[in-house]
Amino acid sequence: MRLNKKRLLKFVRTVMINLGYIEFEDNQVSDANLFVKPQGELFLTIGFTIHRYYNDAFTLDYYLSRTTNYGAGWGDIPHNKIRVRPGELMSAQERLAITVDADCKINPEITDMWWNAFDIEGNPDATSLESLQKTIQLTESRVIGQPEVIDKIYASQVLEEQFNIINEVILIAQLEDWIDSLEFLPTRELKGTPLKWFKAAETALKRRNDADICKNSVRWYAKDAARVFYMRTIETERANK
Repeated sequence: MRLNKKRLLKFVRTVMINLGYIEFEDNQVSDANLFVKPQGELFLTIGFTIHRYYNDAFTLDYYLSRTTNYGAGWGDIPHNKIRVRPGELMSAQERLAITVDADCKINPEITDMWWNAFDIEGNPDATSLESLQKTIQLTESRVIGQPEVIDKIYASQVLEEQFNIINEVILIAQLEDWIDSLEFLPTRELKGTPLKWFKAAETALKRRNDADICKNSVRWYAKDAARVFYMRTIETERANK
């Protein structure tokens, strides 16, 4: 059975939610929705990739940053440090014990681990799902437990700028203080993101005289700002209980 976004989400959703991740309907930079978990002032985002050649194989990447812009990797962003696959954070012995990837079992030094959504009869692969859960439980703390990586995140001027833009978008959305002339507004709510976020994102970028403003950049910041605002709200509500 060939894997697609709908089938992949059905396979992983319960595990991801039980692990404390919040699901956001967005596959702009991932082969499925994004799953995000607040980590203090940072966000740990998981995106999934469906294998190009094998019908039902998939893997995941962690992305640790000040926002949830999972695909951001330019300029001084320490991309090879903050976007990692779980196998890179495991020992050869750990990979051999947990993996269901045949290549990793043959050679435990291979760090690129993949999972299968279905067994040979086309049913959800319970063994693979258990392996996925154990892998995330083992490695997610290792992503966020790297002080030198966190220092690089805060030292990045590109990430600093993205963080500031996101905060500007959130403020504009809250005040409904957007400009009248909007060129890149979707005709309706997009992927669960209300229109006000697109209005706010375009306004923020135009007020900054952003030379690269386009439909994609507006959507990029609108969705990210909406996710960050939502998670900050949840964290505030939890703290006040």
